[in-house]
Amino acid sequence: MVIDPTVAFINSRVLLVDIGGTNIRTASADIGSSELINASKNNLDCLGSFDDMLQEFLDKDASIKHLVFSVAGPKLHNSIEMTNREFKIDAVNILKKFPVDSCYILNDWESIGHGLSLFKKDKMSFINSGNPFNETALILGPGTGLGAAQVIQGNIVLPTEIGNSSFAIQDLFSELGLSKKHDFNVIEDLISGGGLARIYSEFADIDKSPEEIVATYHSDEFSQKSIDIFLKSLAQILSEFALAYMPGKGIYLAGGLMRSLNEFIDTDVFLKNFLINRKSMHADVLKQIPLALINQEMTCLHGSLNFINKISQNRN
Repeated sequence: MVIDPTVAFINSRVLLVDIGGTNIRTASADIGSSELINASKNNLDCLGSFDDMLQEFLDKDASIKHLVFSVAGPKLHNSIEMTNREFKIDAVNILKKFPVDSCYILNDWESIGHGLSLFKKDKMSFINSGNPFNETALILGPGTGLGAAQVIQGNIVLPTEIGNSSFAIQDLFSELGLSKKHDFNVIEDLISGGGLARIYSEFADIDKSPEEIVATYHSDEFSQKSIDIFLKSLAQILSEFALAYMPGKGIYLAGGLMRSLNEFIDTDVFLKNFLINRKSMHADVLKQIPLALINQEMTCLHGSLNFINKISQNRN
């Protein structure tokens, strides 16, 4: 984060910008409020004129004095270079270019992690109710890639790049019956929107987008098979993550792809795959971990707003 220590947040507005792997979402908000103003989604092509777009927001609303960006990529020294696109954003440079008082840059799943406390249980779909046993949660979701973050005691958020690791991939192939191993090198090659499309291409003579695969689940046997394999893979990989991070407060799935897949999740089958091949001792631990799907949209924007609200409460 980059901020002038003399800055006050009272009676000011924040611009929230979520730069994902496929789309850019924006909204403004009054600091201290939980309401997004003029939330919108656009194609990432607008990044070509990013500075002009940002200046236009500031010209339209002079009360915007703070910026929070959530970006799909690892954060290093207050800057992020995107994983799937040639784009880099640096907080110091933003403050030099634009007349704002503060600029915060978060990894996209870091942002979502800051919003976890906002997402109430009645807005979630539970796969396993579990029995929480510590204050660590894991929040993740397959989209353009696979994003994840640890949330510790509700306030400490540690983004990860677990989607770009390769553990568990090769062991899954023998069980899933997939043959094109060269197409699946890291976890997000399998557990992502692109991963779902790659699974489909294993069986069909044509390519389909993830959206088309979801839409044809009931009319295309390959779509159904691909989604079933995807969900089986997801359950088993979540089991690996659970033992690695021990998220006793729960594993929470977010994002548009997971919301679209929710209707195809058989909770009994998913939980069986989550526990498969585990020693009884480890299976007993895994059974205690809540598993849930967050149904909230614009999770990054809500998380970014909650992030700056917490900062403003500590400073004012």
